[in-house]
Amino acid sequence: MELVSIITPAFNCKATIVETYESVASQTYASWEWIVVDDCSTDGSFEYLEELAAKDSRICVLRTPKNSGTAVARNLALKKARGRYISFLDSDDLLDNNYLEEQVAFIQDNGPLISAGYRRKAKNSCTDFYVPDVVDYKKALKGNDLSCLTTMYDKEAIGEVFFPENIDRPEDYVFWLAILRRGIVARGNHKILATYLIRPGSRSSNKLKLVKHMFRVYHKTQGINWFKSWFHVFRWAIYGIRKYRGVR
Repeated sequence: MELVSIITPAFNCKATIVETYESVASQTYASWEWIVVDDCSTDGSFEYLEELAAKDSRICVLRTPKNSGTAVARNLALKKARGRYISFLDSDDLLDNNYLEEQVAFIQDNGPLISAGYRRKAKNSCTDFYVPDVVDYKKALKGNDLSCLTTMYDKEAIGEVFFPENIDRPEDYVFWLAILRRGIVARGNHKILATYLIRPGSRSSNKLKLVKHMFRVYHKTQGINWFKSWFHVFRWAIYGIRKYRGVR
């Protein structure tokens, strides 16, 4: 069984990380390591994670020297990861117990980059999101179909890749674009295999604040001219409206 490295950045998440841990520990696929990087929490999260690691050798807990954000935390974990397959999990999201089993089988047939469906649980709704059959670079420029929650890649095939640390957000989008830009295509697994919790006031929930960041993504990181960058921002906004329709 190939080893899967599950990477989680953590910051003041003691109230949610317990359930996240339980979703990892209940996986039907046993060959995994969970690398959690605490970003200088002050609520006892780090101490709780250390207690978990003392009980389960598959859990590795690291800590950043100073509070530095999710990109730095994920990159620290990526340098430590031993698994062939890399998967990400935020500290308040949940994996279905068959997530790894289904995804490993799917990536072995469709790799090296795959993404599965997930349910979006908001305050007043719970809706499913299904990944398209194929996501290439051109399609990804219209909007991000590849969630960190359910996207997995084969490190042997893709090689070392890291999150940009000079971008406040959305660093995960830039991460996937960098892989897709090589000509690699992501394949969609239509099964719903995880739960993404949307909390009021979260960074990803306020799309208006993201507009300037999205312009920088297209213009600075992708090298697209000024006019076309704003065109892509407009398409991204339309994509977001459609993607989150019914989420409330």
